[in-house]
Amino acid sequence: MSFLIFILAVAALFVALKALRDSRPRPGQPTPAERIAGLEERVRDLLYRVWTLEQQRDGVLPQLEAPPAPGPTAPAPTEPLPSAHEPLPSPAWNAAAPALQEAAVHDAAQPSASVPTPRLDLEQRIGARWTTWVGVIAILFAASFFVKWSIENDLIGPRARLGLGLSSGITLLAGGLALHRRRDVPYLSEGLSGLGLGLCYLALYAGYAYYGLVPAGAAFGLMFIVTVLGTGVAVVSERQVTAVLALLGGLLTPVLLAQQEPNERVLLGYLFVLDLLVLAIARFRTWTALNRLAWAGTVLLLAPTFLRVPDAPYPAARLVLLSALFLLFLLTPLARAWEQRARLAEVDLLIVAGTAAGYFWAVYVTLEAWWPLVEAPAAMALAILYTALAGFYRRRVSDDDETVGVLMGVACVFLTLAIPLALKGPWITLAWAAEGAVLISVAPRLVTPVAAWGGTLALLLAAFRVVGVDRWGSAYWTPVWNPTFLAHLLTVAAIVLAGQLTLALRPGQLLRLSREGLRSTVWVLASLTLSVLLWREPSGLWPAGLLIAQLLVLGFLARVVPSSAFVVAVPLAAFTVLVRTLGADDTMARASAEQLVNVYTLMRVLACVVLAVAGAGLAASGATRYADPVGRALSGTAGVVLLFVLSQAWTRYLDVAIKDMRAPGRSAQASELRWRMQLGLSMLWTAYAAATLAWGFLRRSVALRYAALCLFGLTIVKVFFVDMASVKTAYRMLSLLVLGVVLLLVGLLYQKASRRPAA
Repeated sequence: MSFLIFILAVAALFVALKALRDSRPRPGQPTPAERIAGLEERVRDLLYRVWTLEQQRDGVLPQLEAPPAPGPTAPAPTEPLPSAHEPLPSPAWNAAAPALQEAAVHDAAQPSASVPTPRLDLEQRIGARWTTWVGVIAILFAASFFVKWSIENDLIGPRARLGLGLSSGITLLAGGLALHRRRDVPYLSEGLSGLGLGLCYLALYAGYAYYGLVPAGAAFGLMFIVTVLGTGVAVVSERQVTAVLALLGGLLTPVLLAQQEPNERVLLGYLFVLDLLVLAIARFRTWTALNRLAWAGTVLLLAPTFLRVPDAPYPAARLVLLSALFLLFLLTPLARAWEQRARLAEVDLLIVAGTAAGYFWAVYVTLEAWWPLVEAPAAMALAILYTALAGFYRRRVSDDDETVGVLMGVACVFLTLAIPLALKGPWITLAWAAEGAVLISVAPRLVTPVAAWGGTLALLLAAFRVVGVDRWGSAYWTPVWNPTFLAHLLTVAAIVLAGQLTLALRPGQLLRLSREGLRSTVWVLASLTLSVLLWREPSGLWPAGLLIAQLLVLGFLARVVPSSAFVVAVPLAAFTVLVRTLGADDTMARASAEQLVNVYTLMRVLACVVLAVAGAGLAASGATRYADPVGRALSGTAGVVLLFVLSQAWTRYLDVAIKDMRAPGRSAQASELRWRMQLGLSMLWTAYAAATLAWGFLRRSVALRYAALCLFGLTIVKVFFVDMASVKTAYRMLSLLVLGVVLLLVGLLYQKASRRPAA
């Protein structure tokens, strides 16, 4: 069931990605540059008209007829207006234009009131603003001490204290509202409003906590009413400070009226209504600080509740109210940016991302104990929501790539989280690899680079699960022929496909990394992952054979596909083959050493041959300047390893026979075998050197010929210093005869070659 839900959610995500791709400006719709050019044209027209009127007033120009009002039926002017790219009509106009522009900007920036608000220096800020607020705080302390003093001396009753506090607070709040039009005392209006709010909150809290006159529910409602009054005064008086104080009082209300067993539904409902009110006012007055304060206060109030009681008594109500709060804080900053067509601030981007993280954590905690089956669809729904928002935001604010990147990044995170919640075991790995390929495939049609890097990260996660997380071996399943191995092979195929898709990415989406560099990285990752798969699960000689086949395929691809990936992938695969054949399989090779020609020796010889072929393919690729030297080095390594393999096979074969001759009375036979061993090594090295020399002449390779000559020198040293001292006379003669004949042939070959004209 969960798998089907996951498939449907993935299909819905594809639809959302399609909507994001189609969110480009429609044909015929003006681009932002065209809209700006049109506005500049209209501003120049207006400035020209103002300049003309001023010239007429000063008597410089003859009286002209006022231009008709612009409209669809207005006649065209007698002279064309200056365009955005043409010079201004006259030197006087050119000189006056900057001043007119500055004056227009200055007039637009002036407030509507007749008395402008002066800019405060430090002295005025201390004397006008700070002293007012210190006075407000002092009066609040005085009111607190008055309440304490009245209680101690029994001056007035509790009801009178409560009524006096509320009436004083409301009176001061009304006084602050009445003084809001007095531009000469702006901070007195703020101070009185803040003092009134503080007295109201203080009186209600005292009536609840100390006197017991106000029940918890009534105190809760009255404090919310005070918050509404405060925000109303803030809107009318256009004072953001008053709104901040009202919001702080509203956020402190649940703390002040906290109960032993808090009602979660009441808290969530209260915060939703409070935040909805405050955010609506903040959007109406464009007070962004209120949005951020409301978000921070809501998080601080909800986090302790969910940490203390993760299992909700009413999970459905919790999810509904949490979703309402989530949408409120998600859409409020985006809606302001959509309306103003302005970029989102960094703090608001943090709120968008933080809201997503906190909301999903609360949803996961709730569903884990209530309905775990819905966790994956919830994550997929959030991924679709953020993808759709990114597409809509891109259409409304076309020059804000940062916000689109954050939204798409959050969507990628939710998609990645949905996969392990919906699937199990190796299918998570395969889904992550498929996700990476899909994100990279759609990245060229998106503006933000998040899809490209998110897809690359998903591929890395898939490879990590193949290597170190998924269970791959068990006594209850057949090696290789099991679903896990199939899923891992499909994962490697998805990584390879994603690497090829990276060539379609745009250069700006990769920061400083080229498309070929990213493809090479992904393909090397796929090769390493495949090597791990082929190494660990098959048994016997199958790992070595499969790794050799992989090396052969990589060598062929290096010759056919021009990519720098093979400069790294082929040497790594060659190293894996040598470690497997010479190291991991060495114990089995020793057990089969009683036969000179056995399957393990043949496998090692085959590995050396394939290594030489792969090196030759890499050297002929020409993908990078490193391909040729690396390929030649691999081929040379294959020749050295082949000599080692043949020598080891010969010595181990005779060692087995020598061990059987260690019985008393058979020492002469053991010595005979040791002489044969040395003679065989000398003849093997001589034949190998001769074959290498012939191959060097055939390939016209100076390096091979020098290597053959060095091996001849090593053989000569062995014959004269080892064989002459420990080998029988007959074997000495045979060794020297073979060496001499071969050396004569080598000399003859060099003499013939030296007479040929240089090519």
